[in-house]
Amino acid sequence: MGVPVAKNEIRAIARSIAQELHKELEKDSTRPAFFQALAGQLRQFFEYDRLCINLYDPHSDLLSYFSAAAGTVVNSLSPVRKAEKDTVAGHVIASRKPVVITDIAQHFTESMLHPMAEAGLTTTMAFPLVLNDNILGTLHCSFVRQPEDLYSIMKLFLELCPSVAVCLGAVLSVEGHGQDGASNPFEPAVPPVDCDDFIFVDETMRHFMYRVNTVARLDVPVLLLGETGTGKTHLARYIHCHSKRSKQNFVKVNCPALSPTLIESELFGHAKGAFTGAANKRMGRFELANEGTLFLDEIAELNSDMQSKLLHVIEDRHFERVGESVSLGVDIRLITATNVNVQEAMANRQLRSDFYHRLSVCTLELPPLRKRVEDIPVLARFFVKQLSSTYGMQRIKFKESIMSRLKQHTWPGNIRELRNVINTLLLSYCMTGDVALLDVEEALSNGHAREDAPEISVAPRVEEVPSPSGPDMSLEEMERRHITEALKRCGGVVSGPNGAAKILGIPRSTLQHRMGRLGISARGA
Repeated sequence: MGVPVAKNEIRAIARSIAQELHKELEKDSTRPAFFQALAGQLRQFFEYDRLCINLYDPHSDLLSYFSAAAGTVVNSLSPVRKAEKDTVAGHVIASRKPVVITDIAQHFTESMLHPMAEAGLTTTMAFPLVLNDNILGTLHCSFVRQPEDLYSIMKLFLELCPSVAVCLGAVLSVEGHGQDGASNPFEPAVPPVDCDDFIFVDETMRHFMYRVNTVARLDVPVLLLGETGTGKTHLARYIHCHSKRSKQNFVKVNCPALSPTLIESELFGHAKGAFTGAANKRMGRFELANEGTLFLDEIAELNSDMQSKLLHVIEDRHFERVGESVSLGVDIRLITATNVNVQEAMANRQLRSDFYHRLSVCTLELPPLRKRVEDIPVLARFFVKQLSSTYGMQRIKFKESIMSRLKQHTWPGNIRELRNVINTLLLSYCMTGDVALLDVEEALSNGHAREDAPEISVAPRVEEVPSPSGPDMSLEEMERRHITEALKRCGGVVSGPNGAAKILGIPRSTLQHRMGRLGISARGA
C-alpha cells in the first residue's frame, strides 16, 4: 500500500476517489457519511493518524469542525477558534496555499506548545478547500511518523481537493436548504430565503414591527435606514417573507461589492461576447428576481450614472442585457437600504434626489440596539443557542451579572457587534470552561478599541530565543520562556490592550491557565 510517484497514476487515484465520493453523496449527503467516505477512501492508499476538515466563517473569522476528526484525538484543540494567521489553518486561509510541516514540535517552538505535538503527531499537511473563489475551509492530514511517500501524498491531495470542495459545497447546500434546494455549485442560483422572524420584546421594537407588518403586505418600494449592524438585510428578508411574493426569489445585491466596470452586467446580465471574458450568456440580478424581491444594499454607494439608469428601469419596468438591444420586462418589488444620512447625501450629490424620492415610497428606520435595551438579553441567548448548535458545542447560560453588563454597553456596532461578542465569549468558554466578567470586558473593548490606543500585533513576534543549556530542553520549557518574555515586554500586565495575552494572540483566561500550569507569576516575570 502506498501512493505512486507517477503524476498520471496520482491523477487516476484522485479521480477514482472523487467518483466514489460522488456516489456516496447520492446515497447519503450528511456530514458524517461524506467524511467517513473520504476517510475510508484515503486509507485504501496510505495510512494516516488524523484527518479533519475545518469550516471557515469569513464573517466572524472563526473555524469549526465539519465533522468529528478521524484518528488521533487532540483534546486541546477547541471545536471553535479564531483563524489566527500564526496557526496552520489560519495560514492556509490567509494564503490560500497548502502548508506542510514535517516537525510540528520544532516548528512551533517560537510560539506555544502545540496541541498536535502534545498528542504525539509529528507531521501535518493542510490544504485550502476553495469553491467558486470562496474558501469553504481547510483539509488536514497528520502523522505520528513522517511517511516515506509524503511528497506523493501531498500531490494526491492537491489533485483531490477541488473535488472535495465541490462535495463539501453540495453537503452544506443540502444541509442548509433541504434536498430540493441542492444545486450545481457552478451554476448561478438563488438560495431559499431564511424566513426566521425578528426577535424582540422591547416596546420600541413592538411599535416598529407593527408598522413593518403593515408595509410588508403592500406591494410598494421600501427604503430601509439605520446604523451599521442594525439588521437591514434581515428586515428586507422578513418583508419579503411576509409579502405576496414570498414564494418567489429574494435576490440581494451588495452595491459596494460590484465592480464599477461590470455593474451593468451584474444587474442586467449580458449576451455572449458582449465584452472580453463574456464567454456565455448570463442572467442578471433583475432577471433572477423577476416576480420576487430585489434588495439593493448600500444604495448610496452607486455612482450617479448608475443611479440614473436604475431609476429608468424601476419606472419603465424594462431593461436590456449588455450587448443586446432586446427590451425585457421585469416585475419586482424593490427594497433598498443605506446607513448614510440621506439628506446630507443628497446635499453632497452622493444620492440623486429623483432616485431617492422614487425609492422612498415607504421608509423604515431600524432603531439602534441601544434604544431597545430589553432585547439585548433575548438576542444574546438566541446567539448562544444558534452558535452553540453551529459549532457542535454544549449550550451555556450566562450569569445575570454578565447580562447586566451587556445591557449597559452602548453597542456602536449594534446587533452585529453583539453577535461577535457572543462568538468571542463562546471561544473563551471552549478554552477555559467558564466566562467571567473580565472576559466580557475584553470582548467589548476588542470589538471597538480606542482609536488612540497603540497598535499591537496580535501574532506572537518572532524573536531569537537564547540557546538552551542542553539539547534536551523540553517543549514545556520553551513555552514557559515564551510566556515569560511576553510578560516582561508588557511589564507584567496580563490583560488589556497592552497586555501579554494581546501580544500572544490568546484569550486572557487561556494565558492565566497556562501560567498556572507552568508556575509563572506575572510579578516575577
